[in-house]
Amino acid sequence: MDDTGGRATKPGTVILDARLLAYRRGGIARYIESLGRALAQLARDRSTTAELTFRLLANRQRSGLPLPTVRCWTPPHHRFEYWTLGAELTLHRPALYHATDFVLPALPQWIRRVVTIHDLAFLDAPWELEPAAWRYYARTIPSASAADRIIAVSHATAVRLCEHCPEVADRIRIIYHGVDPRWFEPLPDARATVTATFGPIVNRPLLLAVGTVEPRKGYELLLDAFRIVWEKFSREPLLVIVGQVGWNVQNTVRRLRAEQAAGRILWVREANDDLLRAVYAVSSLLVVASREEGFCLPALEAMATGVPVVAFAVGALPEVLGDAGVLVHDRTAEALAATICDLLSDESLRCRLVETGKARAAQFSWLETARKTLQVYREALGER
Repeated sequence: MDDTGGRATKPGTVILDARLLAYRRGGIARYIESLGRALAQLARDRSTTAELTFRLLANRQRSGLPLPTVRCWTPPHHRFEYWTLGAELTLHRPALYHATDFVLPALPQWIRRVVTIHDLAFLDAPWELEPAAWRYYARTIPSASAADRIIAVSHATAVRLCEHCPEVADRIRIIYHGVDPRWFEPLPDARATVTATFGPIVNRPLLLAVGTVEPRKGYELLLDAFRIVWEKFSREPLLVIVGQVGWNVQNTVRRLRAEQAAGRILWVREANDDLLRAVYAVSSLLVVASREEGFCLPALEAMATGVPVVAFAVGALPEVLGDAGVLVHDRTAEALAATICDLLSDESLRCRLVETGKARAAQFSWLETARKTLQVYREALGER
């Protein structure tokens, strides 16, 4: 560890940034909570975690967190976060800080730094971000340069990072996300749960899309594809979208509301894990229309639940799905709609995808994610 100039950090304290948990579900928030839970499980065996102690950084009170918290004032993505969060963390004096959301604050050298980079999609279309969001994500590349270790959540993300920042290649470690074992458990009451919540919708073919409503997720293209499916498929399919409102999607929100009023889609802005699992369990397909994905947890969770996945062959999706999903190489509404119709019409193919998907999802574990992350912490702390 670097000389602290007479100031010693707390021995072995690792702080993971968990502030986002108070603001978002899914995506990075799910990564933070699942990683924290798995690290807490590892920490019960002191021979595994040795002298390391884990804490979550939070600026708002939240119950049910898997690890003890360290409180701070600075909210996530704050305009002055680089300086204010850095000052707060310095006062807490951890041995290592894990920035779970792309960007490191200003920290003294005696605090080791690990950052997780989920994707670099924002570099492809900066105009899709609001100015404040661009100010935040634009610090990703400089942040990677300052990190002792970088966790990339897929090979696709690692490759892109090396293209933009080749000097950090030897500090990148690829660590996949996991899936909680409960996603593999059957839900015999799923149909009743969904019907009690939304009414009698489960007698129709259900197409599911999960993720924040933002430009990168391709909801405009998905709505175009679904309109084609609606016109071609005789059984009146229903598109179920589970996702909070993001940014720069005013036109998309108007379309979603109009389609919902017409009875063609159901838009669920908030869903806890129990309801989300039930929605997965009664769905015919998960559709991923994104133009870029650094990993795509919904695809993994769908496979674990037994839901076939159709997705564009972009980013890490070929890496995550393998041969257990259907990849669409022509990123058009027509190609996506044709693939959806083919899958809805082919029960034997869907059954095969259910089996291969479950086997594929079983290869991903949050405990393995935590073990590999723990090794990254040790590397950053100089324990090789």
